[in-house]
Amino acid sequence: MTAQYLLDQRVPARELVTVGLAKPTEPPAPVQVPGRTGPKDEEPAQPTRLLLVEDDDAIREGLRLALTRQGYEVLAEGTGRAGLRSAYLQRPDLVLLDVMLPDIDGMEVLRRLRTVSDVPVIYLTARGDPIDVIVGLETGADDYIVKPCQPREINARIRRVLYRYRAAERRDGDVYDDGLLRLDSPQQQAWAAGVPLPLSRTEFRVLDRLVRRTGAVQHFGTLLEAGWGAASPGARDRVKFTVSRLRGKLDATPVGGGSIVSVRGMGYLYRSPTTPALPPSPKPAAASTGYGHTRALHDGFRAQDRAEER
Repeated sequence: MTAQYLLDQRVPARELVTVGLAKPTEPPAPVQVPGRTGPKDEEPAQPTRLLLVEDDDAIREGLRLALTRQGYEVLAEGTGRAGLRSAYLQRPDLVLLDVMLPDIDGMEVLRRLRTVSDVPVIYLTARGDPIDVIVGLETGADDYIVKPCQPREINARIRRVLYRYRAAERRDGDVYDDGLLRLDSPQQQAWAAGVPLPLSRTEFRVLDRLVRRTGAVQHFGTLLEAGWGAASPGARDRVKFTVSRLRGKLDATPVGGGSIVSVRGMGYLYRSPTTPALPPSPKPAAASTGYGHTRALHDGFRAQDRAEER
């Protein structure tokens, strides 16, 4: 069947677009990106998760249906605040963001999002003036799509941005080295100031995820997928326990346990020697984040870590 809808309330009222929603006989395989799969021997890959932030109900629903039929998992929100909340909690692989939203301007949404995440963002808006496009890209968007447009074009842009994102991940290389901390990902070996740093496999995977996104907050769920590949009961406590062990090991080196910074209610970030210093806090980092956990939590995970280290 075919659905017709207006592409934006600000587009002339009679300017319509036709979007084909016929179910394909062979749906294209969903794009896979880093962060959506666990270790190779863990859970199977999940569909690429998109977050669509669009205030027009007809456009939002039409795009949601069209992109879902392309194999994506689509989260849809109608306001900037709701979009930010979904971005923080659901960790999409890519965000499609309208600029003209009823509560928060889309560019302000992107500015706030960039303080905690490097998720790819594509503006989807009726503002097609060249100056608007330039400003939009300069604010940190990965692409800029002017409405009206076809869902096939949107899908092609999504794939191109995700391809560039994956290519950037590959260019990170197999070895991370910031002058103090060095990680060899294929060998799962770590050194602090040139001295071998003994880590379990899980500890290495969590630390590797943190350092590959130096200065950016990694959500609890992201670190859980990196370390274990799937959600589990007590997932947040499991991440906290592993980070506590990492901090303890780093404390005995020039890197320091304080290089892993807690972001309350969200997750952690790694602060390398070149990362700008955070604003001063009334409490020292160790007091606000803490390395110790309850005896019950420690006993619950200690056996698993010993088994991994063997």
